[in-house]
Amino acid sequence: MSTQEYFGVPINRPQANAIYTDAMSRMYGLVALGVITTGATIWIGDRIGASTVIFSFGWIGWLLMFGVLFLTLNAASAVAARGNTGLGTVLYFAFAGMWGLFLSPILVRYTSDTIGVAFLLTGGLFVAMSAIGMTTKKDLSKLGPMLLYGAIGLIIISIVNVIVLQSSGLFLLINILLLPVFLGLIVWATKEMKELAQEAAMRGDEKAATQVAVMGSIFLYTNVINLFITILSLLGFVSND
Repeated sequence: MSTQEYFGVPINRPQANAIYTDAMSRMYGLVALGVITTGATIWIGDRIGASTVIFSFGWIGWLLMFGVLFLTLNAASAVAARGNTGLGTVLYFAFAGMWGLFLSPILVRYTSDTIGVAFLLTGGLFVAMSAIGMTTKKDLSKLGPMLLYGAIGLIIISIVNVIVLQSSGLFLLINILLLPVFLGLIVWATKEMKELAQEAAMRGDEKAATQVAVMGSIFLYTNVINLFITILSLLGFVSND
């Protein structure tokens, strides 16, 4: 049996490869299932009139919905980080489902053509950025936190603009800035999860590898959805949807 050493500990290379492959497959599988879950709840939200309910509360309804999303995201991430991947996965799907209800009243403002183009562009860009993250040799450890703080700041400004300022120019500027931020975060997160999964695999730690898969899926899914919204907003602005 082929073995190497990782910090003095023998590595079973075939086992490590299997653990790594399973972790990455699980991560991307969860991202895909999260998107499907969101699509399903968008359809449900449209049928139950989620837009009417949320719009009836005005900006308070939007803030409450955003707050619930934020709390669920943090709960899923915290639980997964503590090693409870089962509950973390459940909370992840709850988060993805709530995103569908949140998006349902937003999508009614756009044509089906615009939504379709935004979806295809998002999928293509995600695959491309993730491929870069999987193959790049550059150290991106400092880039990720900078982009994350930038995204948070821009999202806060965006919320203020929607509720208070309602400036179309600022809306366009924010989304133009958010586009490369989310693309960069996908590259960074992919590379980080790849390296963490490799480390867990070399230790033969299947539990840690599964934990990486769940945490990675939560982060990547969140960026995919935000990337979709950003692209949709830009396309809608250009086409006057």
